Amino acid sequence: MKKYIFEGKAICSEFNIGNLSREFGINRKIKWEEALILKRDALEGIFSDVENKMVYIYYFGAIVFVNFQNKDINAFIERIRKIPNSIKSINKDMVYDCTESFEIIVDENSDEQLGNEELILRKIESYHLDITALVVAKSVALETIEKRMDVVFDEVEKITDSLKRGKLDIKEKKITSIIGRILSFKYNTISYIMLLDKPDITWDNESAEKIFNNLADLFELNDRYENLSAKSQILLDTTEIFANLSHSRRANILEIIIIVLILIEVIMAFGEPIMSLIK
Repeated sequence: MKKYIFEGKAICSEFNIGNLSREFGINRKIKWEEALILKRDALEGIFSDVENKMVYIYYFGAIVFVNFQNKDINAFIERIRKIPNSIKSINKDMVYDCTESFEIIVDENSDEQLGNEELILRKIESYHLDITALVVAKSVALETIEKRMDVVFDEVEKITDSLKRGKLDIKEKKITSIIGRILSFKYNTISYIMLLDKPDITWDNESAEKIFNNLADLFELNDRYENLSAKSQILLDTTEIFANLSHSRRANILEIIIIVLILIEVIMAFGEPIMSLIK
């Protein structure tokens, strides 16, 4: 019986896969949507024991470790951070403390089945590892967005509470910032994580497609995406109301200023003749 223990970590918003691949002696060009996969040859100079160990690095800021202990995971992450230009961007709105775990157990005497925390196989193929790592990576990256979305929801709720008390204590710059963050969540979910995309192998391999669909269902990727989309729309609709109220308030202030200026001009224009008549 063999075990493959997957540990996913969210590290940043985007890795520079080209720089990282050269750092680990991989000279072939890797497409931006591909994972950088480090196996025995690339890991031997870093760790003493590399048997059955692998590292998957995804451009959208997630790393999945296979059969690594926590101390080695932390050491590898620190090494990555020290490589010049290894990280393209870090979204300051995000908190990168999300993790995700899963196991593949290979036992030729057991029935193949998928549980909440493990996949049992009689025989393992490379696509089992690749697909599992991809789903774990998408899940942990998605969790990072979910956590930040909850923070934005709390901010909007505070503004809503102020409105209930008849106050709108928010500037247009703040509203614009919130809208920008919401749109960023939607963009990161669909474009960066490619949450709705399937691996290429699933188009030609029915077994691979089945494994991917089952794992995606287990990690609730589609349901979580729908939930994020719904939350995003609610937030956008709410902030649009805030923006309209803010515009109206500013328009009212401008109208009052204009009226005051007109009154001042009238007083200046007719005040002197009136005073002369009184005298």
